[in-house]
Amino acid sequence: MAFSLFNKPPGKDKAAEAKPKPALTPRHDARSTSARGPATARELAESAKTRARTVPKAPPQPGPDERDITLTGPPSLIDWTPGSAPSIQVAEANPGLCAVLENAALLYANAQATQARQLLEQGVATDEDAKVSPLAWLALFDLLQRAGDRAAFDQLALQYVVAFERSAPAWEEHSGKPSPAARPASGGYFALTGKLSSANAAQIANMVAATAKQQQVRLDLASLTGADEAGTRLLADALAQLRKRKYALLLQHPEKIRQALEHAVKQGRDAGEGYWVLLLELLQWQNDREIFEERAIEFAVAFEVSPPSWEPPPSAAAPPPAAEPLPVIEEGQDTLVWQGTMLGPGDTQLAKLGEFRDGRSVIAIDMAGVDRIDFVCAGALFNAIGRVESQRKTVQLSGATPIIRALLLLIGISPRHFVKKAP
Repeated sequence: MAFSLFNKPPGKDKAAEAKPKPALTPRHDARSTSARGPATARELAESAKTRARTVPKAPPQPGPDERDITLTGPPSLIDWTPGSAPSIQVAEANPGLCAVLENAALLYANAQATQARQLLEQGVATDEDAKVSPLAWLALFDLLQRAGDRAAFDQLALQYVVAFERSAPAWEEHSGKPSPAARPASGGYFALTGKLSSANAAQIANMVAATAKQQQVRLDLASLTGADEAGTRLLADALAQLRKRKYALLLQHPEKIRQALEHAVKQGRDAGEGYWVLLLELLQWQNDREIFEERAIEFAVAFEVSPPSWEPPPSAAAPPPAAEPLPVIEEGQDTLVWQGTMLGPGDTQLAKLGEFRDGRSVIAIDMAGVDRIDFVCAGALFNAIGRVESQRKTVQLSGATPIIRALLLLIGISPRHFVKKAP
């Protein structure tokens, strides 16, 4: 059994319900060319402005391996339904974009950096449009820098010089903006992205190993989009091991995965033991004893075992650490600084734009520290820029890396909004 963190209209299939342990098939795959969605990212973005005006057709009934557990949350990357999100406009032409780059940008926006890199590597080698698109090459340099792959970066630089007869971008030895998913394990930061499964075994093992050498390790769960039984057991076992060692792991953004697990365990024993065990672990790490006691009893009844005891880790004894503060706009500061990962239409950093624009004719936004912005947040930014311009104000975006700039161009933000950062 698996679950998705994206909304999906409910569907019934008696045959599917009769078979145990289905696996998750992601509903939104930017790489898919099947009938499930548009063939290209451009068509996908184009469809966003029409789906809000049409009633979506009923989705195909899930097969025996496709039953999803869903929950209420922010709109998905491409799940636009009436009233759920503002419509967006897509520019008919965006200089520098090509089909390969558009799809890679959408993949990266959906926290699929490895797939985006593979697509661009193949594209600049075999696709005629990508070969002559400097932005596609620069986006690939961007992803290689984020991944810390110096050898591949240097090799691409030689090819770039031959292809365009100009100097290639320089490798930044101390880059301050790698994507969360690509940050090296030695830095004490681990981010689980996409579907939590047995494929994450090595990453989870590396995280546990890092705790033996470092006093503080962070585990970020914000970008998880689903999980299966094997994945939930792996993570639950790792968290239990660290908890029993009394290691003060800094667990970040577990709210979304916890909500999905809460939804899953409503099915009792049919949910699978892994989902229950992981939920109980997260409750202990979040110091939520009241809910833990309730779920522990429900777990004991469902599986006919003794209820687990309350043994929270040391880090849960104190109130959960506050989220990293957003950049403070000091008096007289003329630039709005964004950083990290920006998700959904209600992103707190994007909300700062409404306050920042007051009293200014030029709205300068520094995006150099932004690791990733998802499709929905990019659409919300497009609409926000439109509202600002309706007041006869100008928006200037600086520092956006090539892969992020490609997404913003795809979503319809005009090239005129991108300016070079002042030295």
